Amino acid sequence: MLPTPYSIWNPEWPPTLHEVFRDFGHAAFTAQMLEGSLVAILLALEIAGKIEIKKPNPKAELESEIYLSSKTMGSLFAELKKCGVAVEITELIQDSLEARNYLMHGFFSWNAENLQTDAGRRLVREELQQLRFRIGRVEMAFSQIREQVFEKFLGLPPEILREIYDRRKSKQNPDLGQ
Repeated sequence: MLPTPYSIWNPEWPPTLHEVFRDFGHAAFTAQMLEGSLVAILLALEIAGKIEIKKPNPKAELESEIYLSSKTMGSLFAELKKCGVAVEITELIQDSLEARNYLMHGFFSWNAENLQTDAGRRLVREELQQLRFRIGRVEMAFSQIREQVFEKFLGLPPEILREIYDRRKSKQNPDLGQ
């Protein structure tokens, strides 16, 4: 392997490089939250009997979630489009998909030169913020769609989901409730 300035941990990295990595992580987190919403919507529609997810073993209990979690964001959007979900925001969906794919598959290689200077890293951070916005606006829309699907097809209004979430969180982190 060829040694690079980034091939070993080096606590002497400039603070602006840490900011780039932090902003990249925030954008990647937003993309994963979007993917999680898409999976949750598809699972809710399957549980409600509105769709059938074609998977290798239809009788396996958790297989739908595992199967869907292995799908690309583009194929998850395609499944939702077949169901007629969010077709009115197709252009925004396509834009978020392009932003996510660029972020995950080419962002650092396209920005390698800019990572070398503070001024370049500022440009990289601005681009990351734009990517996070492009993904985040669709993530917010699908979070709302997820809540609507859960309420309409599973009878779980947002208040009940919040209560379940809070109870689960307090069991996982009992110190947070104090």
